[in-house]
Amino acid sequence: MTILATQRGASPSPLDLIAAAEALGPKLRARAAETEARRSLPRETIDDLFAAGLMRYFVPRRLGGYEMDWGVQIQIGRTLARYCASTSWIACVVGSHSAYVARMSPEAQDDVWKDSIDVVISTGSVMRNVSVAEAKGGYILNGRWSFSSGVDHASWVLMRASITNDHRQSYFLVPRSEFTIEDDWYVSGMSGTGSKTVGVKDTFVPAYRVISMTQMMAPNPPGAAVNDSVVSSASFRLFAGSALLGPIWGGAEAVLNEYRALMAQGAAGQDVEDPQCLLRIAEAAAEIATAGRLAEGLIDRQVQAALSAVKVPKAERISNVFERTYSARLCVNGASRLVNSLDTAAISSDAPIQRYYRDLLGMVQQIGVNWDRNMINGAKAMFDLPTDIPDLNAD
Repeated sequence: MTILATQRGASPSPLDLIAAAEALGPKLRARAAETEARRSLPRETIDDLFAAGLMRYFVPRRLGGYEMDWGVQIQIGRTLARYCASTSWIACVVGSHSAYVARMSPEAQDDVWKDSIDVVISTGSVMRNVSVAEAKGGYILNGRWSFSSGVDHASWVLMRASITNDHRQSYFLVPRSEFTIEDDWYVSGMSGTGSKTVGVKDTFVPAYRVISMTQMMAPNPPGAAVNDSVVSSASFRLFAGSALLGPIWGGAEAVLNEYRALMAQGAAGQDVEDPQCLLRIAEAAAEIATAGRLAEGLIDRQVQAALSAVKVPKAERISNVFERTYSARLCVNGASRLVNSLDTAAISSDAPIQRYYRDLLGMVQQIGVNWDRNMINGAKAMFDLPTDIPDLNAD
C-alpha cells in the first residue's frame, strides 16, 4: 500500500505510527476482555492512543497535528485489530473523523483543537426524531443519534441532520457540555466501541460549526483554505468507506493467528498433521491475504485520484464499492471457515478467537461494507438505476 504523508519538523513517519501501534498491541490484548465487558474503551487505552500519537494523523499541522494523507490510519487500524478490534475501530474509524473537522471552517477547527490536539470526535449519523430550526447566527438542534462510537471519551460529536425547509443534510459540531449519552450499547460484537446514543435538546449551534454534506464532500471545502493536506482539499467521496477495512482486515488476521496457535497446540480439535486442518488454514489465509490486497489496491487508487484531482469514471466508482465490500466478505469467509471447525474446547465466550470473530461479524454490518446494501446498489448503478449511494448516481 502506498502511504503518503507530507511531513515537517518532528512529525513521525507512517511507519513510526504503525510501529507504535504494534508496540501497544500486547497491552491492548491484555485489556481486550475488560474492554468488551465495559462496553467502552478503558480510559487507560485512550491515554495510550494519545501518548503514541495514534489519533493525530489528520489533525492540521498548523495546530500541531501530522496532517498525513489517506491510508496511514488503515494500517494503524489493521495492526491494532490483531490485538483488540474495538480499540482499532476507535483509532482508525473514529480517529478519521478529524479529517471531517479539518474540512470545516478554521473557527470550528480552532474550537476543537485550541486546548489539545488529543481529542476524540464521535459522529451521530442514524437520526431519531431530529429537528433543526434556524436562529440568529446559527441553528437550534434537537434529537437523538445512534451508533456514536467512542462517545464516552468524545469531546465533540458531529451530528448529522437536515436543515428545515430545504432538506439539506449537514453536519452540526456539538461540544461535550451540550449533549447527553444514553447507555444503550448492548450488542453481540464490537461491544468495546461504546457506540451509544447521544442526544441534544434546544442546543444552539453557531453557523460556523455547521457544514452541508455537499460542501463537506466536494473539493476545496472551507478547511482547504488553511490546511495543505489532500485529505482536506480533495473530493472526500473518493475515500468513502475504506477506513473500515483496516479493523476488518486486522480482525480477520487475529482469528487466523489464534487458529494457527490452536493447531500448533493440538487444541480444540485442530492438528498440524491433519490434512483437513492444513487445507482449511491455507484457504483461509489465502482469502484474508486476497482481501488485504484488494484493500491496498483500492486505497492506492483513492489516493492517486485525490492527488491528481481527476474525475473518477462511474465504472470505477462502482468497482470501488464492489471491492470494498468484497474485501470485507473475504475476511468473514476466511474467519468463519476456521471458527466453525472448532470443537467445544473453544466454544467459551471468553476464548480470544471467539471474541475476535464476534467483533469481525459486528464490523461487517456497518453500512459502508454491508453486503446486501452495497452489492445491490452497485448492481443497480451498472444499469443506471437510482441507488442509495449518492456517488453512484452521478455520471
